[in-house]
This record gives sequence, structure tokens and C-alpha cells, in this order.
Amino acid sequence: MKVSLKPLYSKLNAGPGQCPLGCQKYCRVAENSGLKPLEGQSCPLSVHQARTWEAVVKGDADIIFNTATTGDGKSLAAYLAGLLDKNFRIMGLYPTIELVDDQDRSHRDRKNSDGSIEKGWHSLFGLNADKRIDRLYGEELSRRVSDGESNRFQELRKAIENKPLILTNPDIFHLITHFQYRNPAYGETELPLLMAEFPDVWVFDEFHIFGPHQEAAVINSLSFIRRSQQRKRRFLFTSATPKDSFIKQLKAAGFETEKIPGNYSDHAQPGYRKILEAVDLEFVQLKKQDAMGWLAEHHDDIEAALTAEDRGRGLIILNSVAQAGRVVELLKGLFQDSVEVEEISGRMDRASRQQTQNKLKNSAKPVLVVGTSAVDVGVDFKIHLLIFESSDSATVIQRLGRLGRHQGFKQYRAIALLPEHAPWILSRLQKQLSEEVSIDREALKDAVLKAFDAPKEFQEYHREWGVVQAHGMLSKLQEKGYAKVMQPVCDRITQDLQPLYGNSIAGTAKWKLRDFDQPVADAIQSELIRFRGGTSLQAAVWDDKRFYTYDLLRLLPYTQVEVLEESDFLDAALSQGYQSYTFQYAQVFLKVQRWVDERIDIQLRTGRDSSELQGCTLILLGKLCLTHHPQSDVINCLTRKSFLSFLVPGDYWKVRDAFRVGPLFGLHSLTDSSEKTYACAFGQDALLLKALKNGRLTKLCRQNSAPTIF
Repeated sequence: MKVSLKPLYSKLNAGPGQCPLGCQKYCRVAENSGLKPLEGQSCPLSVHQARTWEAVVKGDADIIFNTATTGDGKSLAAYLAGLLDKNFRIMGLYPTIELVDDQDRSHRDRKNSDGSIEKGWHSLFGLNADKRIDRLYGEELSRRVSDGESNRFQELRKAIENKPLILTNPDIFHLITHFQYRNPAYGETELPLLMAEFPDVWVFDEFHIFGPHQEAAVINSLSFIRRSQQRKRRFLFTSATPKDSFIKQLKAAGFETEKIPGNYSDHAQPGYRKILEAVDLEFVQLKKQDAMGWLAEHHDDIEAALTAEDRGRGLIILNSVAQAGRVVELLKGLFQDSVEVEEISGRMDRASRQQTQNKLKNSAKPVLVVGTSAVDVGVDFKIHLLIFESSDSATVIQRLGRLGRHQGFKQYRAIALLPEHAPWILSRLQKQLSEEVSIDREALKDAVLKAFDAPKEFQEYHREWGVVQAHGMLSKLQEKGYAKVMQPVCDRITQDLQPLYGNSIAGTAKWKLRDFDQPVADAIQSELIRFRGGTSLQAAVWDDKRFYTYDLLRLLPYTQVEVLEESDFLDAALSQGYQSYTFQYAQVFLKVQRWVDERIDIQLRTGRDSSELQGCTLILLGKLCLTHHPQSDVINCLTRKSFLSFLVPGDYWKVRDAFRVGPLFGLHSLTDSSEKTYACAFGQDALLLKALKNGRLTKLCRQNSAPTIF
């Protein structure tokens, strides 16, 4: 099915006399920066950028959602207050290192291939980026600790106190507000209170990609920040597709919210600037083949599209790192020297990713990048061809936003690959859109939202586990030594969160854990401390000269590997410049011998029988093995470990179909030693399923919970 997407134009700010920044006789932005208005205009900002400045600096809302479309300058809107006022302090929270780097590049000067200098925002506003910006993420923090014989508490404290702009991730933010960084010379509340006092605004970018676990964690943290400070605290979420359920929870917790949309037209007119080119969009239903099979079948068409342009540039976005690696090798073989094929994914180190970015900018040959979510969220690519796997409506809308942001190509083309197991998506799209029709972006967005099942939001998660997490945070505030001074803060936080969690947060949290023995309760609380979790079955992988971590059950179907001792793996990684802390959460250490041509159908089994396993509750599951893999040491690599798990007895596919979780949800088929089958989830996915027990899974659990009588 093919449709034509119309171009998109963003409405410009009216300028002096009608400006949210209060400009009367002249434009503050034009006068104080190198940003210049379009011909005939008085202000270089779009309407949503000016309105965002107003909401961030002097608005009534606690929480602002900028929902402008991808490519319309949400990042500049977020940092404008700090660029106009050097004393305005901002903490930017980004879900990937790539986005941290991308934002950092926007602020700094860049040298082009012709030797010219492209000024970053800081230079444009007469500011020094080196003196003002700090980038913090796990590996960088660990490097500083190692180099400076320091600790994480001291390095975070130093950054917060000395830099007006910090670019970091929500994981570090979460760990600070949940008292996970300690120093014996300081009180437990020192760093959380310092972080709560530091910024004038916190920027959460692309937060729609996170799930209910992260939403609950952030609401708890925002309440702590708001109630521990006297002056008004503001938080800005920049996302084209925020979740209504999240906004509803924020309002229930007493936060004033405001949405700032973009103002658009699909045709050129005075007072508008062009932000997206017209795009030819095709929806392709995969039938009896995966994305790799389709790409192999259509490689001639892809090559023709890339070579038709002067310096052709394309991007393929897949859902699996393992699949991305196989596609790169396939296309390199098919294209030979006509197209440069590069990879940006979780298995590529920072140096490799930068080399790919340089090729995109400078190579005289066509370049095709194959990537995963590492390029999916926010990173800017100058491309004219986009092919992507689609899993839900937000993913489709987000990935389409990668295309058409840069002029200079003759045609912009997008191909959305629809999953084989969801044929209803295409039929729903065909009912709403006519073949070859020309439509605007809003009409397409509406059609996509109706065609795809909404991402499963696990609405009861916050009541099930958000309350336990909140209780842990409040307990830290009430510990001996500063309980008296922090009690009023705790009372105010409790009052905020009661509409979400009930009248007695402490009582409810303890009640939630009462049915579990201590090892399981400890595992639950450890999982709640982590922000995004990461897979419980995490493997450290040595792949040629690359070292990375990846989900074991997503890696092994596509590889033959050697199981290594941890010390041998780390010796090899350290010799290549990697640090040991990169692999601190790995459960097994592997060296890839080769990537296989056909997928290995691995089966997950446990040596425990049905009488030892309890379904539809959280347990610690051990004696795991991976059958059907051709290597015996791989089969038994997990045998001695135990994992927080949730088992639903019955057929795996029926369970999966019961609530239609997306392809990236960690649900696995498991067989016990009695040959009884289950659908099994680990870690945070296990917590999510537990939250469903009184909802969609109730019927399944009742049908399959009859005790076995011996």
C-alpha cells in the first residue's frame, strides 16, 4: 500500500509586540545570537519554541509537554532559556548515549568536510560550551572515578555544583533520587537534595519510549524534587507522542501540566518555515519471511534508489541487534563496492559509530546505515531512503520522523515493514487510507494510531509496584539522623502520591511483599531500584574486535559461541581499551565464533518439575538450560544462577496472544522437567506480568492453576 505524505511547514513566532518572550521593540533571540529570521520575518523561532520558553521560565505549570513533531526544533526550545540567560541551569535526561552525544554536538562548533566551521548553539549565543556543559553517563562516570581515585558520589557532586548544563540519562537521575550514591563523609540526603536544588528545569527527552516501571519511578522522583524545595520546580518533556495515561497519573499526583503543540501547514505560506519534505510512503506486509528475507529479495531496488541520488544516503532500522549484524553482512555481499554498508547498534563501540557518522557526512559513495534503537530515538541523519520494522504506532510515527529533515535530494522514500503475525494492521490502514492518496501528517498519524494496537501500558503497574518503590524512597528520607528534619518533606510527598497508591503507602508496600519469602522480596526491591532494568539474562559478548553486552536469549539463536571464564573475557576487553565496569551486570561471558545463516530454535528449560514451580506469581527460577543449541557448554551456562521470574502455565503463544505484547517484550517459552509448558518473563517484565494478574491474565491463571495430584 502506497501513500504520499505532504511536506510540513511550522508556524513562526510573530515577533516583537506579540512575543511570549516579552520582546517589544526588537527580537531578543535575533539580537543576542547568530540565529537570524527568514526573509520578511522578525523572529527566528517557531511558535512552539517561544511558548516553551515562556512556560519554562514563568509559566504556571509544573510539567510542560512540548509535542511538536520530530524535526521542528524541540531541543532548541528546551535549552533556549539557558542560552539567553547564562545563569539558568538545566539538566537534560536522554535515554541513549547517542542522544547525549547528539545534543552535545548541537551545542558545540563542528568542522565540515570542506573545512568550514558550523557554529553550535553556545557559540551562536556567545557562550563557551567547554566551560558550561558536562556529559554524564555510566561509563563516563566510572572512567572519572578510575582516573581520579574518587567515587561516584564525589564526581556527581562536582558536576552538579560546577556546570550549568548537564547532559545525562534518567538512570543516574533515578539512582540519585533513590539514594544509591553514598559517601561516608556526607549524609544520605546530601546528593539528592543538591540535585533537587540545582536545575531551574529538568528536560526529559523521548520519554514515550519508556514503560510503566519508568513512569512510576519518575513520578516518585518528581514529587521528591517538588516537595523538598521552596521555589517552583519545572519539568519539560519533549516528545511528539506522550502517553495520555502518564499525563493522567501526573495530574492525579497534583502536578499542573501544559501541552505545547506545534502549529503546522502542508503548503508554503508567509510566516511558516519548511521542516519536512514530501515523502513517498509504502506499507509492506511481510508474508512467510522476516525483514532480512525481504531486504535480500529487494536489494536491487534499494541499490537503485541509493545510486540514483548524488551521494545517496539510506537508513534501515531493525528491532534486533543480532538481525542488524546479519543484514549488514548480507548487504555488503550483495552490493559489493557500489554502496558502503555500515552498522550502528548496541554492539558497536563509540569509535565505530563516529566513523559511520563521518562516512555519512563525507563519503562520495552511497552510504546505507543499518541500525536499531540506537538510531531510532532522536539522532539526526541526512537521508532520503528509510526502511524500518514497525511494532506499534509510536514506533512508526517516531521512525518516520527520521526522514525528510534535510533538503538536497530528488526523492524521499519510506518503507514500513509490517510484521507477519499482525495482518490486521494493513487491512485497517486500507480502510482508512486510499491507495496513492496524498495526505497530511496529522491524517497519517490518526490512521496509524487506529491501525496498530496501542502499546500495552500495564495500567495497574503503578499501584502494584510504584507504591513499593515510593516506600523505599520515603524510608531513606526517614532514616535515623535526619528523620526529624525530613518528616515534613515525607508528609508532603505522601500527600501527593496517595491518590495513586492509596492512603497508607507504607502499609500497602509491606502488604504487597508479604506473600513472598525474603529472597524473592529482596530480588523485587533490587529490580525496583534499577531504572530501565536491562535484561536479567545479560551476556558479555566478544565479537571480533568489539565487546558489548546483549540479551542472551536474543543472541544465541543467531550465533555459535565459546563460553569463557570472566577473567579471560576481561583480559581481552581491557587489552582493547574497554573497562571492566562495562560488563559488571553480565551473567555469562561469550566469544562469538560465527553468525549462523539459519536461526537456531533454542528452547528454555528448567530442571525443576511442576511440583516445585508455582505459576502466576513471582519466584526465583533456577536450574535453567538452553536446549537445542549445538554446543553443550552453552546449554548449561545458566544452570547455577537464579532469576526473578513470573510463569504462566499453558501454551506460550496463547499467553502471548492473550494481551498482544510487542515483539520486544521479554516473554519466553519454558518447559519444566515434567514437560509442562509455561510463558515466562524475567526481571522487570516479570513485575509487569504480576501487575496483570488481576486483569488480563486472570482467566489464564485460573484455567491453568489446578494443582497436580500425585
